[in-house]
Amino acid sequence: MTSGYPLRVDAWSDIPGLVHGFLGRAHGVPAGPFTTSDVHDALVRAGESPRAVAASLQVHGIAVLSPEDMPRAPEDGGVLYAAELPEGDVWVSASADVVLTIRTADCVPILLVAPRAHAVAAVHAGWRGTLDGAIEAALAALTDRYDAHPEELSAAIGPAIDGCCYEFGREHFAAFEARFGPEVAAAWRRTNESYFLDLRSLCRRVLERAHVPGDAIHIVGPCTAEHPDELHSHRRDGPHAGRQLSYIGWRS
Repeated sequence: MTSGYPLRVDAWSDIPGLVHGFLGRAHGVPAGPFTTSDVHDALVRAGESPRAVAASLQVHGIAVLSPEDMPRAPEDGGVLYAAELPEGDVWVSASADVVLTIRTADCVPILLVAPRAHAVAAVHAGWRGTLDGAIEAALAALTDRYDAHPEELSAAIGPAIDGCCYEFGREHFAAFEARFGPEVAAAWRRTNESYFLDLRSLCRRVLERAHVPGDAIHIVGPCTAEHPDELHSHRRDGPHAGRQLSYIGWRS
């Protein structure tokens, strides 16, 4: 992986036309209300030049969105989808000149690419979304819409809070074990009183369980909570923490 922000997957540099990256706090957006224009401007400040940007109100769910299903507003300053933001935590697309974006402050940003099918996805995977099936929803949508199967995908799991810092209610462990099997125990660190969850490790296991090749899954960037100069963290900074952007799309 390259140093500095945006963080990128070196192996993806050979995929023609692919645009992707994980931004840090220097190019983030506020915690409060935002518009697609705010997201577009943050990408421009980071050195990108997207023609169109797709963004959503994330609700820790599994709803799948696609810019191909949305009415297109007239372009205004490079922002194609400037109307009211839809709700959803998964974006999929095979369209050129549309950059899919998600915002995180500890949750896991996952970018997926299927070069043959020319399809991409961006997933906001907090613990609720992971448990409810946000990753599987993205994989199913890529297969159903674009004939892009898990075996041919590559995934990038971006900066998120790691097991060193993410104290997580032990009462949820049984639900994850019932959903994903006993192997998920490896994603938890236990002390006498507390459980700590490595959500990125768990997301990797979910992807592998769905037949995404292990050598095509890339962990990108550090723990958000441990790097206050680089990354926003809700667990560290509280409800006023900003959000960093992750993005993926195709040039025409």
